[in-house]
Formats: sequence, C-alpha cells, structure tokens
Amino acid sequence: MVQLSEGRLRLTFAAGWQALKFDDTAWHRQRFGHHQAMDILAVHGDQHWWIEIKDCEGFEQDNRPRMSPGDPQAVVQTRAWLRSQGLAQQVRAARSKPFIIDEVIEKLRSTLVSVLAAQRQGEAELQPYVAACNQGVPLNVVLLLTWNITDFRRLAQRLQQKLNSALLPYGLQGLVVNTPPVGLGCQVSRI
Repeated sequence: MVQLSEGRLRLTFAAGWQALKFDDTAWHRQRFGHHQAMDILAVHGDQHWWIEIKDCEGFEQDNRPRMSPGDPQAVVQTRAWLRSQGLAQQVRAARSKPFIIDEVIEKLRSTLVSVLAAQRQGEAELQPYVAACNQGVPLNVVLLLTWNITDFRRLAQRLQQKLNSALLPYGLQGLVVNTPPVGLGCQVSRI
C-alpha cells in the first residue's frame, strides 16, 4: 500500500500499485524542477494513470475563473484600455491563473518530456512509469478536481470535453472527476 499527500488530500493506493509524487522525485527536481508536472504517476500492471489534483473545496468562488477557457472580464477590459492608450504593443494583460485544462495539458507535456528523458537515460526510480510513453500502452490522464457544488457533474462534463479535445494530438483521453474513477485503485481522504 502506498500513501501520498498532495496539499490537504491523501491518496491511498491499494496493494500492488506503484505510485509517486512526480515533482518530488530527485529526477524531476534536479533536471526539470523549473517546469510544472503532473502531481501523481501511478501504475498497476499495464495500467498507467497520470493524475493532476486541484483541491478547490472551500475555494470554489476563487477558482471559478479557472473553469472557463475565456478570459475573465477584467482581463478583457484591461486589454481594451491598453489598446485605447496605445500601450498594447508594450504591455500584455493576462489572467493570473490559466484555464485549468490548459494547465493540465502544459503539465502533461512537461511530464512526457521528463519521463521520456528518464527512459532514455535509464533512470531507475522512474522505470515503472516510462512504459506510458510506449506505443500501445494505455495512459489515463485524470484531473481530480474537488469542487463542492451541486452542478459538479455538468462542470466535469464540460471540462472533460475540453480536456479530450486538447488530448487528441496525443492520442489520449482524459477524465475529470471528484472521486477516483473505476480502475484507479486508490482512495482519497482529507488530511
């Protein structure tokens, strides 16, 4: 049994699972630490799960702008003001936190590159996880989003649709859930 903590959440993986906090590995910290990465890599047999955790419970209102691909109104207004002042070429206005799916895709890319490099260099700690980069090996990309609202299902469906569109070039599909999906042998609890 493996237990990993991410923020205020603890993931407990069933016997037979291998899992690690990827950004806590020496490999990632020493070579790719300036890049963000998926939070958890887990493997059981030929099942590979890369999990990004966003614990928004209690902070739903603060995180609501991250759930939309469109820029918040304040950014749109600021850009218009910059254009009206002739400053658009010198100053760029951007949202402070990216759309959550864009963030997951950026972390997936960074993790893919890092794991591929680990495979090429024979990094022992990551060997159970490098098969996810091989052709024909299933890789499940999961956004574990704790979001305590009544319309979570609708939000998750919309985000999952955006996630799957973004994953198309990689030949992958993803899941957006607030509890571990069927097949992922772990339980999530609050610390």
